[in-house]
Amino acid sequence: MSAFGKNGEVTLLPKEFSKLSKEQLKTIGPLFNKTKIELEQAINNKREAIRAKSYKKLDLEKLDLEPAEIKNRQGHLHPITQFENQTAEIFKGLGFQQFDAPHIDSDYYNFESLNIPKDHPARDLWDTLYIEDRASAHIDAKEKNYHPGELLLRTHTSNSQVRIMEKYKPPIRMMIIDRCFRYENLDARHEHTFDQFELVYIDKTLSMANLQYLSEYFLKAIFGKDMKARLRPKYYPFTEPSAGIDGLCIFCKGKGCKVCGGMGWLELAGAGMIHPQVLKNGGIDPNIYSGIAWGVGPGRMSMIKFGIEDVRLFNSGDLKFLERF
Repeated sequence: MSAFGKNGEVTLLPKEFSKLSKEQLKTIGPLFNKTKIELEQAINNKREAIRAKSYKKLDLEKLDLEPAEIKNRQGHLHPITQFENQTAEIFKGLGFQQFDAPHIDSDYYNFESLNIPKDHPARDLWDTLYIEDRASAHIDAKEKNYHPGELLLRTHTSNSQVRIMEKYKPPIRMMIIDRCFRYENLDARHEHTFDQFELVYIDKTLSMANLQYLSEYFLKAIFGKDMKARLRPKYYPFTEPSAGIDGLCIFCKGKGCKVCGGMGWLELAGAGMIHPQVLKNGGIDPNIYSGIAWGVGPGRMSMIKFGIEDVRLFNSGDLKFLERF
């Protein structure tokens, strides 16, 4: 029990004084008061001593409120953005301008205008994501060749080809760098959402020789002057003839390794001469003009350039991975 306080021994003791005689009270009363004062003084002195000791300790443990030096972390562009910017600068030097087309588009621009009619087996090359609700698409109701219920997330940047032809007259030099969407089974080389880079080049007397030059010019700018390019026959419904663009394997310099499957070459891009029907759909006479469509996947190109084994890392948000670039 405490000495002071409401129920302290010193506080309750005077209640017992009524049992004392007057003579006893004359002696005990002053003694009690003196003792009480001395106890209170001793307690106060102890409190002051503790406070002083605490203050001294606090003085030794001063809180430093000066602003701490913050490590200056400088951000940088995403590796795919770096690659796309470099690619755009390369072709700007050849007179190409950038063009944008909708992410949500009509079946006409994504397929039909590109010589891929309904039920054509070539549509199986793309795992398309269709949109039923037109109200969410925000496409102008007056847009040419729009068909209700046939909206989709574009599967390639080639939905820009006929749009470009409708808007501009030849000669045309345009490039498209943007996002595409497909229903893919994800693995180290496939993503459902990815970027594409594409050229649309229309002029008189263009040929596969121009395509070969553009391919080698680009690959040398990206991978160095020792890079070589070759054209290999391939099929695309909107180009005729079509070609796969192979680059000399940067890992084995053409000798053959595991990365290139012993071939000495890596498939890097797809291209071809724009199909005459596609030119007609864009309002351009194929008897006067010819065109080149040339495309590459920035993700896969960046994988080769930076030595990355899994394309999914680019969109993972992993800072440890992204800070490497």
